Amino acid sequence: MTNRTDNMDRPLVSIIVPVYRAERFLDECVASLTGQTYRELDIVLVDDASPDSCPEMCDAWAARDSRVRVSHTSGGGASAARNAGLDMAQGDAVMFVDSDDVLDSQAVERALAAMQATDSAVVIFGKRYIDENGSVQRTSAIDHDMVCDGTSYDENLAYLLDHDYLSPPWGKLFGRSVIDGLRFDETMVYEEDLDFNLRALANRPRVCAMAEAMYRYRHMDSGMATVYSEAKVVNVIAANRSKLRFFDGRLGKEGLKSLDHHIANDVGWIIPQIAGAHDVPIGRRIQDIMSMTSEPAYRRHLVHGLPHAGLTRRLKMLMLVNARWLWRIYMRGWEE
Repeated sequence: MTNRTDNMDRPLVSIIVPVYRAERFLDECVASLTGQTYRELDIVLVDDASPDSCPEMCDAWAARDSRVRVSHTSGGGASAARNAGLDMAQGDAVMFVDSDDVLDSQAVERALAAMQATDSAVVIFGKRYIDENGSVQRTSAIDHDMVCDGTSYDENLAYLLDHDYLSPPWGKLFGRSVIDGLRFDETMVYEEDLDFNLRALANRPRVCAMAEAMYRYRHMDSGMATVYSEAKVVNVIAANRSKLRFFDGRLGKEGLKSLDHHIANDVGWIIPQIAGAHDVPIGRRIQDIMSMTSEPAYRRHLVHGLPHAGLTRRLKMLMLVNARWLWRIYMRGWEE
């Protein structure tokens, strides 16, 4: 990252967009960025060797608006594309936006105002889930603004983690100081975004969480998020160990409740993906599930978080008892 200016009255904000197979939505996405009420922008479109018309569309936007720059990469995936964008970014602050999503027109202006008003290094805001046609399906946002600082820092962060404010790379404005030199781990296939975010917060910079839902997340089942792999299982275990290390000894009762709830949901969410992987032998699938549900580092947290987890009663019971023969019966149900 190179710094364009030290003028923090009108700082330059870089918006990094990894682009892949998004020709249907790319124009809407980029138009929402060039149409921001805050004009001091450095918009970096990273074409990740997209096989459709996205490369030409990116170049057309760069020709149309001098604030748009384009990088054509070799197809290393979303993390590699975001890293390429970070290498190019010139801003005093950075946002990430996915190429099929939309940013509300005042999002940058309002997030930057919150950052300056609270002297925060990171600003996080809520999202609205939209369908393919842009219709809002539901809204995900906390019910009041929050500043994470001082003795309440980790309690508030655990609350935000449980409310899905920390996990994605988007919906955030990062001050340059917290991510300068930081990069996404390109070896991870799951929770690489949260890994990046927790490393950005490792030194406990002040965080402002806004109750406003200014990011429109296009929720579609592309299949990629629900593909099972052994690497994903390994990453689930490693990611939850990392969360425990991050919060080690810093949480009170309510913070622990939030963390436990998050871990139970995180592990439970991937179990149906494993169960539905019919090309993998049942014994291997059972072993992978039990590797996650039995992991000593977080087993106690998982059990404590199950009562209020957003999982079916059946899955909660299976995760609690965690018996191989019960998992085998569960698997057979997926074979029918």
